[in-house]
Amino acid sequence: MYIGKTSGDNYSYNIRNLDRGVWILGATRFIRAFGRGSTFIFVPLIFIITYHISFIETGLFLGSATLLMAVIQYFSGILTDKIGRRVILVYSQIPAVFLYLLIYYSIAVPHYFLLLLASWFGTIIINSIQYPAVQAAVADVTSVHDRLSGYTIMRIMANLGIAIGPLMGAILASYGLQYIFLVSSIVTVVEIFMLYYLMKETYNPREHASLKRGELTKSYSRDRFFVIFIVIGIILGFFMRQRGSTFTVYTIYIQHLPFLYLGYVWALNGFLVVILQFPLLRMMTKYGNSMLWRGVGSLFYAVGFLFLTYTPTLGILLAFMAISTFGEDLVSPTTQSIITTIAPDNMRGSYIGVYNLYTSIGGFAGAIIGMYLLFVLENVSATYWIYIALGSVIVGGMYVSISRLFSKRFSTVVKEESVQPQT
Repeated sequence: MYIGKTSGDNYSYNIRNLDRGVWILGATRFIRAFGRGSTFIFVPLIFIITYHISFIETGLFLGSATLLMAVIQYFSGILTDKIGRRVILVYSQIPAVFLYLLIYYSIAVPHYFLLLLASWFGTIIINSIQYPAVQAAVADVTSVHDRLSGYTIMRIMANLGIAIGPLMGAILASYGLQYIFLVSSIVTVVEIFMLYYLMKETYNPREHASLKRGELTKSYSRDRFFVIFIVIGIILGFFMRQRGSTFTVYTIYIQHLPFLYLGYVWALNGFLVVILQFPLLRMMTKYGNSMLWRGVGSLFYAVGFLFLTYTPTLGILLAFMAISTFGEDLVSPTTQSIITTIAPDNMRGSYIGVYNLYTSIGGFAGAIIGMYLLFVLENVSATYWIYIALGSVIVGGMYVSISRLFSKRFSTVVKEESVQPQT
């Protein structure tokens, strides 16, 4: 575990001196996003177009997947704090190779919807098992002040893959949606080998107090700031879900735009993250604090959603994605930084799991209600996006309202870290 001397009440900009483990994990995030980045975009279309599943049923499947993901991450977070990170990082992904091959088959031979559904839910479970270990490992090798820089590297590498992956997926989709999942299977093999040969263990549970029964619930339920952060995260999850599967269905199924448009839009998202994240990191570490910038990011999301009230052309879709990506750059990298900063050392993975478990309620509701409202307001879809924009503004105000509370909490954590012996 990294213990360094820190000062001040905000995260710092420190890219060059980050631990090697951050860069290795970042490289595997790139590989994963490159190979799997298209899957979350095109799965709703496979349900609706290939198997003729209704909007509501599709929303129910997507929402259920969100809840399942969160439950698995909750227990996986506890597990990674008990046994360490590396075993989960490496071995949890082996089944994914075969699950993506099964999805490939169920799309190429579209007579086995239950096989498709089971395989897809299987990939959700596998990916969820690994997530807390990845995020906790970054916290293990960074100081409190350097943590946002570490997660920023992870995000940039992942979005570099997102910039390429969905565009490749859109091209593959023109030949057959199944080929997206064949590539996902192949790339997962590469990810597994990279983690096995390059990644060392970052957390030895024997050097920390073991997590006792009931201790986790007792710890986070008494943490007033964390509880407030979770509540706002639930609401955020509802509105941010509309940027994913709902936006995909709106673009392709309702507006009948080409698959390639989605490739262009998500490629723009990835490239903008790569280009903008370092300058925005400098700004976030120089002025204000992460909670304040989460509020500003939510306002960018709102402006982006408002662009979808216009007749959707490629230009409008690109404008929506460009503006909302600014919001994403301010919100996404700060989430894990904040959670792992306030979490006890022996509960970092567990706190990530807890946050994802509760906030999945917002994603679940967002998937189902979003699809339902999109169906009801299909002929007046501009009204739908206005509602989503207004909700995003409210979320932004909530984050701004607790920014001072976060500054106080950050200062307390820094003081506690500075008195610990260096290991």
